[in-house]
Amino acid sequence: MKARCVWLAGIGLVVVAATAWGQSYLPAAPKVKTPFYIFSDRGEASPGYDYAPSGWMGRVEGLDVNMCSDEMPYHGPCCMKITFSEPTGWAGIVWQNPASNWGNEEGGLDLTGAKRLSFWAKGQKGGEAVEFSMGLLGKDKKFFDTASADIGVTRLSKHWKQYSIPVDGKNLSRIVTGFAFTVKAKGPPVVFYLDDIIYE
Repeated sequence: MKARCVWLAGIGLVVVAATAWGQSYLPAAPKVKTPFYIFSDRGEASPGYDYAPSGWMGRVEGLDVNMCSDEMPYHGPCCMKITFSEPTGWAGIVWQNPASNWGNEEGGLDLTGAKRLSFWAKGQKGGEAVEFSMGLLGKDKKFFDTASADIGVTRLSKHWKQYSIPVDGKNLSRIVTGFAFTVKAKGPPVVFYLDDIIYE
């Protein structure tokens, strides 16, 4: 599929995507500057130009998230604490723009220029297996992610460690799902922490 940007009077800049069924017109996603903070007390995004942890998946009844835990944060007064207490199954959260957008409504941000998605993480005991990714929406959605990336299943240390998902060279012109994690049950509750989630 080929696409180009054109200016339509009264509408503005749009992305024109030619398809086998004709043409569809998608407004260009708002461009944001890096570093762009998804979760951090180092900086804040403007309202509407941010990602919300609204896409809860799997066995969400066993998922608990404290967005400002004071249990030894990596930086600043608090970090994110995630607890998955179900004995079986899996759960996860997707950060979306706007909130609860699974690709059926206009959204996403233009993160062009970012080289990596970095974050700090640690497990409560060490060895917790968590998968981290971005760009979950495929082209079956009207407003899809123009890129996807992940680092697969990561076993966390009990000490803070920085991880990076490389995005350099990817088409970041519309990213609706900016960050995501999934965690699988392993009997006892799985507890881990996140801090400073940043596109840079």
